[in-house]
Amino acid sequence: MPDDTEQTDPTVKTPLPPADYTNCASNCGDDNGVCIPLPQKLDLNENKSNHCIKTPDGECIPLYYPDSPAPLPPDTSPTVGLEKARKLLAEWLGTCLLVMVVVASGITAEQLSDDVGVQLLINSAATVAGLYGLITILGPVSGAHFNPCVSLVDTLFRDMSLADLILYTVCQIGGGIAGSIVANSMYDHVDIFAISTKERYGYHLWVSEIIATCTLLLAIHGCIRTGNEQSVPAVVSMWVGGGYFFTSSSIFANPAVTIGRIFTETFAGIQPQSAAAYIPFQLIGALLGFILVQVFYTKQSSSPHQDDVLYQRTCMLVHRDFFERKTY
Repeated sequence: MPDDTEQTDPTVKTPLPPADYTNCASNCGDDNGVCIPLPQKLDLNENKSNHCIKTPDGECIPLYYPDSPAPLPPDTSPTVGLEKARKLLAEWLGTCLLVMVVVASGITAEQLSDDVGVQLLINSAATVAGLYGLITILGPVSGAHFNPCVSLVDTLFRDMSLADLILYTVCQIGGGIAGSIVANSMYDHVDIFAISTKERYGYHLWVSEIIATCTLLLAIHGCIRTGNEQSVPAVVSMWVGGGYFFTSSSIFANPAVTIGRIFTETFAGIQPQSAAAYIPFQLIGALLGFILVQVFYTKQSSSPHQDDVLYQRTCMLVHRDFFERKTY
């Protein structure tokens, strides 16, 4: 006799039963669906139907992801791949232009003055301006990481997946190398393809890179965790500009930029051996920054109050992100 038992396709997500949606709706925000009452960190063993977002048309979307301030329903639209490609291109281009600015301004500085202090001042000023512009322009596209250490910390905070970390890092390193080549090609007295022989080696420089990378991550997440995301371009670029002078290594703080600067025999160059020594200490600095962010900006164990400014800001960002994703 034929088996009348209903076969379930394992690839199809089983919808939550009505009872769960009812429970979810009772825990959602106001009638406009703008706010969401959810703890800063979820217990994976909890009933996830207690944590949700509700759209203006009354649909309640359960929260499936831990540590996510902006949960979204599954999206199988073909535009998802295009969105990922846009982000990766933005990371490649942003890192390319950042390294181009650093290297090219260093070459120009050498042409304008023989004073190393003046050269460093020119180099830092150009980097501050370029970094501010790049973060402002490409931040809304990819987050404007331009730095594997930034992407690593985002992964540790579960804001991006391991697969995305790998893709971002590859694009950032590729962009960094391309940036040096582009910068070299703009000057007729510089070899387009070259390997730097400039030695930057010593324990004092490694300590400097730990401090530079740690404080850079602290500056970024300090802005984000206090609801001052709009200040990130200014704070980060100014901190990097200052780092040119208060760190003995002139604040590389970025494995992709460090690798990119191997490919120029100019003011901003670094020999491969020195670069290889820098990168582990940059990663140590990133991990230290990750720890300090958790220490200084602890997540609440209970739902925030609805009259809290940061809570209201989070609610609005969730609401906005949901509809931006739906319109891609």
